[in-house]
Amino acid sequence: TQVEKVTHDQHEAWLIQANVQFCAAAYPAVEVSHPDAAALMVLAGYLRNGFLHSAIREKGGAYGGGASYDGNACSFRFYSYRDPRLAETFQDFDASIQWLLNAPQQPHQLEEAILGLIASMDKPGSPAGEAITACYAYLHQRTPAFRKKLRERLLNVTLDDLQRVAQTYLVEQQATKAVVAPVVKREMLEQLGFVIQQVL
Repeated sequence: TQVEKVTHDQHEAWLIQANVQFCAAAYPAVEVSHPDAAALMVLAGYLRNGFLHSAIREKGGAYGGGASYDGNACSFRFYSYRDPRLAETFQDFDASIQWLLNAPQQPHQLEEAILGLIASMDKPGSPAGEAITACYAYLHQRTPAFRKKLRERLLNVTLDDLQRVAQTYLVEQQATKAVVAPVVKREMLEQLGFVIQQVL
């Protein structure tokens, strides 16, 4: 079939011969040097560990799912893969935000999200991996001073910061959704407002 032109604000579905979905929702965010970037980094791990893993993988039956912040693409994303559900998963993405804003939160969850990020920053790599990392850091002006400042910002993120950036970047913004789904889900996707593309 002919592929329609898709604008950035349209939800897009690609239909394939499969029996599971791959779902994603992306919100515009800020680049990594912005003061809110640290809170968005922590927010991704916090939502993934505190809500999304249980809702999408354990209860929903998906092979995996979660949230991530990308400071290069300036986006905050939710995702699932090899997912037997469709509309319910997009509802879980939204429910994770409401859980953060409205349910009682435990301090240890914030500490775990921050420590997980710090551990990933400190993890040693192979010689080739370290060289690639150093090259990209140099190309993007991510000096040792910049990395030190980012680490300090991460360590100082509070629950109030998470709720503030969730409200600013997720609640007050519109997500762009995409899904790779089985051909048999065409009607459901049309009802959900997706522009349909089909892979032959």
